[in-house]
Amino acid sequence: MFYWLQKNLPRIVISPSFAVILWFVYGFILWTFYVSFTKSKMLPRYDFWGIDQHFRLWSNPRWFTAVENLLIFTILFVVICILIGILLSILLDQKIRAEGFLRTIYLYPMALSFIVTGTAWKWMLNPTMGIEKLVTDWGFTDFTFDWLVSREMSIYTIVIAAVWQSSGFVMALFLYNNHPTHDATSFHEFHCNSASYIDKEL
Repeated sequence: MFYWLQKNLPRIVISPSFAVILWFVYGFILWTFYVSFTKSKMLPRYDFWGIDQHFRLWSNPRWFTAVENLLIFTILFVVICILIGILLSILLDQKIRAEGFLRTIYLYPMALSFIVTGTAWKWMLNPTMGIEKLVTDWGFTDFTFDWLVSREMSIYTIVIAAVWQSSGFVMALFLYNNHPTHDATSFHEFHCNSASYIDKEL
């Protein structure tokens, strides 16, 4: 009995978390998928109605706006995070000065929740209390930075916040990938290791 418990202790420890994730993430994904085929509006109704709800969604102009914003966010977020992550990992792998300072700056956002990150960036990007107000208080009265309240530019503020939150994690992934060959200190060798890692993941 003791041997069985010692052998299966890791599974026992993570099983509650696994069960919660399975139920509250994937379970509700399946529930939402089923509800999309019913007559549900504000409250769920479980009478099967087919794909009429999907046709109503696809005929709504907001659907195309949402898809466009999703594509913009996905492309910019993935590309910029990879580029910044590779650049930072190369710099840190070269043992530059202030390595610990840079590492702290870009790994610290990983310790913050998305709610804290979103609130902080909302304050900074708010034209009445953030960057725009700070610069205008310095005397640059013609300066404007109102992306947060601009319909065309607001999606890019989300990209900025998300990149700041996640680029340090991408940097850590590339550093971890390169660690087994830590003697590869040249840019070419690091680039080859990073490229092979990206190719393997994709």
